[in-house]
Amino acid sequence: MNLNYTYKHSGDFEMKVTTFFGLEEILAKELQQLGGKNILPFKRGVAVTGDLGFLYKANLCLHTALKVIVPIAKFVANNEQELYDHIKSIAWEEFISNTDTLMVEGVTNSEIFSHSLFVSQKVKDGIVDRFREKTGKRPDVDLIRPIFKLYVHIYKNEVSLNIDSSGDPLYKRGYRADINEAPMKEVLAAGLVKLSQWEKHLLLVDGMCGAGTIAIEAALWANNIPPGYYRNNFGFMLWRNYDEKLYDTIFESAINKIREESVEIIANDIDAFTLKKAISNAKNAKVDDVVKCSESSFFDMKPSRNAGVVILNPPYGERLPVAEITALYKEIGDKLKKDFQNFNAWIITSNPEAIKSIGLRPSRKIQIYNGALECRYLKFELYGGSKKAVKNPDTMTRR
Repeated sequence: MNLNYTYKHSGDFEMKVTTFFGLEEILAKELQQLGGKNILPFKRGVAVTGDLGFLYKANLCLHTALKVIVPIAKFVANNEQELYDHIKSIAWEEFISNTDTLMVEGVTNSEIFSHSLFVSQKVKDGIVDRFREKTGKRPDVDLIRPIFKLYVHIYKNEVSLNIDSSGDPLYKRGYRADINEAPMKEVLAAGLVKLSQWEKHLLLVDGMCGAGTIAIEAALWANNIPPGYYRNNFGFMLWRNYDEKLYDTIFESAINKIREESVEIIANDIDAFTLKKAISNAKNAKVDDVVKCSESSFFDMKPSRNAGVVILNPPYGERLPVAEITALYKEIGDKLKKDFQNFNAWIITSNPEAIKSIGLRPSRKIQIYNGALECRYLKFELYGGSKKAVKNPDTMTRR
């Protein structure tokens, strides 16, 4: 068995950073900009190599990451006794003490081990039995906020052990005190902003803002505010090898890079109660000077500039009659064509039929998920005049 206690070493080690489907390339670019090595995207994640400081920086600074996971061991087990024996042979005392709490989460794709809960129980038994025999005391299980969270993945007879360095998912930034009934996760909102290729000198309109998450995430990125700035804890802070001085140095460095950019971001919603949440969230995130919230309908607003980016997260229609959702999407298209010429508009929706009512042809379609809903993120290029004339400007002067 090849045990690899990589995260404890002073040099580089492998990490697996997870994200939502459709954001893998965006996350890979973020990791590259942070200084990651050996970057390799995979479905819903990116593998990367870095040192302990990079692990801290990734948790603190990544906008589109859900978790930073550290692989620690791989082995082959052909039955439950082999699984138990291998687990019990690992020097878990190098990771946790007998007074710590732990949680084991198992995922299996195996004919040998068909029940993930059974696998989790067997792995937990191996860990606590080792402590009981060596120290006379065993770690307790905590399913809510454990000090040590272990992921076990079994494919056929191949067992992989990974530890969670993030603790709470990284979309839990800490600035959103209240959420509406169908909140968009902060990581997805940040991904939508980055996929839109919005640039900080352009106007950004979050036209149906809800809790303001898209607008706030855009402001964090524009001002180089690390998304983990608002959090007081990460999973790695409870590890036995946590280097508080190193983390403080990385935190101070990240904070010193915050900029006071002149950015114009508009977030509007017609619902007063919902908009109140957006205003509160923007204030908690310390970007209320950048995000201008307005209690108004997207259909009544007039953009303050002649170009920019619009991002819309309209109702998908699960609870609305077909005629009503069709009329809404047609109104969106009419509004974009009338008042947002020279803008790029991006719309996320899970309703492919409703999107036809917009009356515009998307220039780009990206498959993405908002929670369990399979969605499309669609780009519409809104030209002032005909598209042909813009692409062939010489024809405008010919007689």
